Amino acid sequence: MAKKSKNDTNNPNSVTLNNNNNYFEIMTMLFIFSILLIDFFAQLGSLEIIAPQYLYLSIINSITSLFIYKNPALLSNSIFTVFKKSWVIKAYVIFLIICAVSTVTAHNFSLAIVSFMQLTIVFCMFVNLAILLHNRLHLIYNITLLIAVSVFIQSFIELNNFINLAKSSSLVAAFGAIKGNTGNINIFAASLTGKIPFLLLGIVHFSKWKKWFLSLTLFIATLLILLIASRASYIALFLIVIGFIATLTIMKSNKKLNINLLTTVLLPLIIAFLITNLLFKKSESTERFSSISDRVATISPEKNDASVNIRLKYWENAIEIAKSNPVLGIGLGNWKVESIPFEKKISNRLTVSDHPHNDFLEIAAETGFLNLIVYLSLFFFALAVNIKRCSTKNEQQTRIIAFLALLLMISYGIDALFNFPLYRTTMQINFCLFLVLTVINTNIEDSTTTRLANKNLILTITTLSVVALYFSYSTFKAYQLENDIVIDLAQGEANYTYSYDEILTKIPKFPNVATNSQPYIELAGIYAVKEKKYDQAIKYFNQSEKINPYTGRAEWYKYRIYKEKEMSDSARYYAQKAFEIRPRNEDYYLSALVVDANAKDTTAILKTHNQYIKYIQSPSVWINTSSALAQSQYSNNRIIDFIDSGLVIFPKDSTLLNRKKSFQKDAALAKAKNTQQINVTAPSNIIIAAQYAAKENFNKALEYYKKASKEDPNNIIITQNIGICYFKTNQFKSAIVYLEKTLNSPLLIDGKTEFILGASYLNTNNKEKGCKNMIAAENKNYPGAAKIVAQYCN
Repeated sequence: MAKKSKNDTNNPNSVTLNNNNNYFEIMTMLFIFSILLIDFFAQLGSLEIIAPQYLYLSIINSITSLFIYKNPALLSNSIFTVFKKSWVIKAYVIFLIICAVSTVTAHNFSLAIVSFMQLTIVFCMFVNLAILLHNRLHLIYNITLLIAVSVFIQSFIELNNFINLAKSSSLVAAFGAIKGNTGNINIFAASLTGKIPFLLLGIVHFSKWKKWFLSLTLFIATLLILLIASRASYIALFLIVIGFIATLTIMKSNKKLNINLLTTVLLPLIIAFLITNLLFKKSESTERFSSISDRVATISPEKNDASVNIRLKYWENAIEIAKSNPVLGIGLGNWKVESIPFEKKISNRLTVSDHPHNDFLEIAAETGFLNLIVYLSLFFFALAVNIKRCSTKNEQQTRIIAFLALLLMISYGIDALFNFPLYRTTMQINFCLFLVLTVINTNIEDSTTTRLANKNLILTITTLSVVALYFSYSTFKAYQLENDIVIDLAQGEANYTYSYDEILTKIPKFPNVATNSQPYIELAGIYAVKEKKYDQAIKYFNQSEKINPYTGRAEWYKYRIYKEKEMSDSARYYAQKAFEIRPRNEDYYLSALVVDANAKDTTAILKTHNQYIKYIQSPSVWINTSSALAQSQYSNNRIIDFIDSGLVIFPKDSTLLNRKKSFQKDAALAKAKNTQQINVTAPSNIIIAAQYAAKENFNKALEYYKKASKEDPNNIIITQNIGICYFKTNQFKSAIVYLEKTLNSPLLIDGKTEFILGASYLNTNNKEKGCKNMIAAENKNYPGAAKIVAQYCN
């Protein structure tokens, strides 16, 4: 290499160039730092953390792209050539183009455009990061240290929260609360796992205190990943560590390296593994947190794990949807609505899936098989390019970065197989880093590209960032509204703080559907019902049905309206329609029983019962149906035969046995009076209570549930309903008394008791017990529990 002349060191152009390089390097690190701040970003009153995160990213993108536009020195002639020659970029751009086309053909354009803008935000972040890091990959170790500091702070805070919650509540509750700033334990585990390759790289590269700091960070992060017990993260972590150690051993096999690996990599991992198993054993959990080996074993569907089986059902549904819409799918972002009909036989109440827990299948379902192939090709090209760079005689930095990109791709790819990182900002950071390190890790030089072309590129990115800013802000405001509504509705209809007119002015256009798949316009109908503005309510429920006709919620509210207006035929029609739409929904089932009992239609009652028990079988179903039959003057002997059909399934259930004795007593009385037709029927207090509850007249419902409890004191369902009525009437201390009696009942496993009990404790300012029960409800996937935990228990 030629030596620099003395004149070079005094050359003002050379000094200016160096100053510019230093300045741009600082700005590059600042951009990466700003992105990493997402992991500490406040929720700002939004129901989902992703809304403020996407808004923040769109702001950062806009500022950064403007900065690049104003500093054309960043736009080297070769960067555009790199983009044009990269097959990874071509696949990425084609994928986005097909996604854009699918928004036009989507069943719900509002959802599609919001999802497309989220993908656009990520694409803009990628382009900005690629431009800033182009010819600056020597910063990789600075980036590694910056990521390590971020992971350490994040992990330390979460570990401290875990210890405090374990002391004040229980280990199981503490395990379930490890979420970081992601709102979900699996997403947090995947996010940490995606940063493990940087920690491993830093441990090998740095020395002294930096090496030991990275080793400590690796230990804490790994401990949290293992404690979360996410199967996808277990797989990814195993592959990353094995691949890293194997490759490093092959590349640099010597005794000193082996000792370093043992003390700074393997030892922290082993200690984390041992501590995790010890804590799992101490928790005495029989489910998710029993042991690492047991958790890994549940990956097999043969183990009959509920979460695995439901995920397989979602995958089957995604394949069916894709087959029905093979070209452009159902539209980007439309899964949360269009998948609901496929889930009505597998999901209780109004539980819906936001995603099928497989990004690749979701892409096929939403945008067609061709786009799935394009998206898969992105990973295939990245895999081929990075393997080639690792195996050929490139510069050491090129090989190291290619290997790092491979590890990042493994982490992201495994999560994409089992979860939904495509729409999670913290995971998209990992995706962007993997993509950028793949694309710009090359020495292409080309002076044919004009500065104008480069400036047009960044001007396009700036425009896209500003457009995305509008949609991300709209989404943020929508999620803020939804968060307020969730809190408001939880107080019960009598205590709503919002008025119908206020809600109407806040209804967003983008998105027009909430996170739980409920059209926002439906909220206007619900508040109109409260104010008895029935004509307006029906108008908005009709609009809601056009947006999402698959939940039955609008039909159920119409049933309530027509019941209130004493239009029994219309009320019965909509109650039955709601139940037909969601036959696993308990509220719809009870409403159908009410209208059938009022019509004294025993055939319809038995039809409703037989439909419901295809999916839900518990003694309470036979109790509720027998009450409806009794109200319809079904003969006692036939009701006894009906209860016997329940005792075949639950032969030792005390509630059914007591109910049978009650009817046997009435039958004996009828026989003693030698009457051919007698008006003696079984107590119907349960069904009367259910009628009042359906009207949200919880004071009257409570009165009749208490009467039913005196007749059947061991009925755990009645006890739960008494507690719920007390909660709905803001008598939280009384609610706690009754709900505590129903905890751990084998008949109540859906998490509803824990949810209402947790809310009751929170309303009495007992945050410790409130969060404990709410986290238990979340672990049982009870709707709404995760959102309340994220808001009040972090």
